Amino acid sequence: MAAACAVLSVFVVSRRWAFIGEGISHSGFGGAGTVWLLMLAFPSLERQPWVGYVGVVIFCLCTAIAIAYFTRTGKVNSDAVIGIFMVASLAWGVFAQQAYREIRGFNPVGWETYLLGRMSVSFGFAIGAALMSAAIIAVVILLGKEIVAYCFDPATAQAAGVRVGFIHYLLIVLVALTIVIGVRVAGSVMVTAFLVLPGASALLLSKRLNTTIILSVVAGLAGTLGGLSAHFAKSFIPEGPAIVLLLFVEFLGAYTWASAKGKPLQSPVGISM
Repeated sequence: MAAACAVLSVFVVSRRWAFIGEGISHSGFGGAGTVWLLMLAFPSLERQPWVGYVGVVIFCLCTAIAIAYFTRTGKVNSDAVIGIFMVASLAWGVFAQQAYREIRGFNPVGWETYLLGRMSVSFGFAIGAALMSAAIIAVVILLGKEIVAYCFDPATAQAAGVRVGFIHYLLIVLVALTIVIGVRVAGSVMVTAFLVLPGASALLLSKRLNTTIILSVVAGLAGTLGGLSAHFAKSFIPEGPAIVLLLFVEFLGAYTWASAKGKPLQSPVGISM
């Protein structure tokens, strides 16, 4: 997951899509809330722990497609659309959690997991997450030229025959899929860090796209492995926050190095192949 997020991170930062990731991740909380309300009406659902995660997946993907549509048409300000989805999903999730707690007397299953994440997952989920992450990386490799053309110069890409509409929707769906995996392990609050910090750090260190992607992956993996190691060394340290803090430290280090070298944060058009 860290590698897939790091690969997409370069494009997310270049397209200035950090807020899109935030909106999609928080929509998962609304999906879980919908399932919690359904559990009140159909108590048998409470015996199926996977049902809540299905709600997260459906809401994240639907929100991603909706955001992709509005940001593509340009009829409504994209930041406004993303903010609307984000706050509405959060409000719906909190409302459902409070309603469930009022009726049942305890929080619904998965409340803290979807909010803050939990690294201990089943073997089946781990395998599925690994395969999904590998598929995301494979898609980026197969459509690399089209994605690069769209991200760094959409107008020229469209004139050259690139299906920019398809690439637009595809990239946002890929972002949503990584978020679907990340929400389960890092929570809706911090999963966006996986999609922003590695790429932001890498863009400070190199102008070449291939090098930037490699550096982003290295940063993502280093932060993830470091955070997990910190948790195993001191069990009171939560894995998700530890990873995010290490990714943040990496960004500060990259910014300090770039400032010392006189290299400003690279804009999308400042990157070369």
